[in-house]
Amino acid sequence: MTSWVAVAYGALDLRGWHENQTDVELMLLATTPSEPMGLAGMPADLWRKLMGDPVPDTALDDVERDLVREFAEAGIASDDPSHPSRIFELRVPWMSSPIHEMVYALVASVARDHGVEAVSIKGPMLHRQGLREREHSGDVDVWADPTRLEILCAALEAWGWNSRTDQWSGLSFNHSVALEPGSWGCEVDVHRHIPGCADDDSAVFARVKESSQAVLVAGVPMMTPDLPAHSVIFALHDLRPEARHGKTAVGAEEHAEKLRLGGEAVLQFAGSVKASAVLEPALRLAFPGAHLRIDHEIPLNWKWRESRGWWRAYWMIFRSLPARERLLFIRRAVWPQAEVLVASDDRAGRSSPSLIGARFRRIAKLFRW
Repeated sequence: MTSWVAVAYGALDLRGWHENQTDVELMLLATTPSEPMGLAGMPADLWRKLMGDPVPDTALDDVERDLVREFAEAGIASDDPSHPSRIFELRVPWMSSPIHEMVYALVASVARDHGVEAVSIKGPMLHRQGLREREHSGDVDVWADPTRLEILCAALEAWGWNSRTDQWSGLSFNHSVALEPGSWGCEVDVHRHIPGCADDDSAVFARVKESSQAVLVAGVPMMTPDLPAHSVIFALHDLRPEARHGKTAVGAEEHAEKLRLGGEAVLQFAGSVKASAVLEPALRLAFPGAHLRIDHEIPLNWKWRESRGWWRAYWMIFRSLPARERLLFIRRAVWPQAEVLVASDDRAGRSSPSLIGARFRRIAKLFRW
């Protein structure tokens, strides 16, 4: 006998959401590439009925039987009770933007279905944990298993995200891949590592997973760092130097209080990912009575960002790379992809960019110390 269950890559109950001024009761994201859809009235009632125990055909009337098959074709119902995208719980949005909450759920679902372990970082969870006053983020940040990062990025292309033209794509020192959103209007940044951690990428990601917990986003469980781990990650992000781009330095005292919120477990986590050297000033302010033992140096992935000279920075990057990546790095540093140069000229406001001129400007830039 055929029985039916509710499935989705994301599901929100809009009936109790204070900003809902429509008749739409449910916002659902199907399990096939699409954008969120709305249900109301009898279709919404039927979908909610499928959230519990599997509903047999015999428990449905003729109209419902036809409709549930339309649901299945659309990717919001299944006759497989063990479907990985079953939805068991429906809540109102807890993020200020339901669309952004759907994106988090989508990324979590796509990562799960492609066997990629991923942890949501920064964003609205910082506000929820008391680490940041601002509630909303313009993009979605996820830290993925560095050995499978490209799999997740490729899988999200089917949903409308494409990798931004990047001079350093394919090189492990590049800490994240920016995916442009198309019609979704929300960029996804997929992180390979967080600068400031001196251990190798896979070891650091393993520690982050160990210090993470599942949070429900649009009905889908997604891993996110606990308070001690997230306070360290947030501090590393905020304190990260960008000397060549004129980024204003953030003082250690600005993060000491936030690190203190995580308790002394912050010291343990910072040590486990070898971030204590970078965060030492802030950690000493946050925990003045604690014994801070640092068994590592500030990593090159931090030092090169402190350099104001391109050659100094590039030399440190070169030293940090595995041998198999060094030739590609040299080629990209001296002779970047044409699309990278064109995009750079566009950002600089040059109305009629010349590729030859852009290459000369690039080479001249390398000699600025």
